[in-house]
Amino acid sequence: MMKNSLKTLCVLVAFAAAASAGFAQAPKIAIVDMARLFDSHYKTAEKNVVFQSEQERVKAEINRLNGEGLALQEEAQSIAEQLNNPVLSEDAKVKIQEDARAKVAQLQQKQGEMNALVQNSSESLKKRVMNFRSLLMDEIGKVAVEVAKRQGATLLMDKSGPSLLGMPAVLYYEPSLEITDAVLAEINKTRPAGTPAATTTGEEPTVSFPAAGN
Repeated sequence: MMKNSLKTLCVLVAFAAAASAGFAQAPKIAIVDMARLFDSHYKTAEKNVVFQSEQERVKAEINRLNGEGLALQEEAQSIAEQLNNPVLSEDAKVKIQEDARAKVAQLQQKQGEMNALVQNSSESLKKRVMNFRSLLMDEIGKVAVEVAKRQGATLLMDKSGPSLLGMPAVLYYEPSLEITDAVLAEINKTRPAGTPAATTTGEEPTVSFPAAGN
């Protein structure tokens, strides 16, 4: 009987010790806003300038091709209108029709150039934007983890993205748990002299070109 009591007591003591250890190792949570850090990163501001400059260059080229296309269209219409001249000979009409078809062929070629420029430039720039975003988010994540570890956190959560159900990833947290400002301060330590710190605009590098023919 005493052996059973001692055995039970030992089990209870072991359970209590394990529970106590479990409570002692409860995770310390830190919260970070990765979207804000991306928007506020000085490299995002720098890349936005590069991407926007590239977009403006492509738009200017599209506008040039579009202007040339409109000019060809007007020339083709002007040539076609000559066919209404009742004094034209058959040979003259044939020549005018050939000229009109040539202008239409040039117009179609110009339209093809615009379509290819829009598609290729858009796809290329989108890939560059996504590659930049992926690399920078990975870089920011590493800094956030370092800051979280220095503050003794054992679990770091990003509050910026929605869950699979469309709900906020973090429904509630004590403001003292957030380390976003501390991470941003750490990021800005590597900001080159003379480079202005980005402000939170909520905007990411975007890609948009006018449709060909507009």
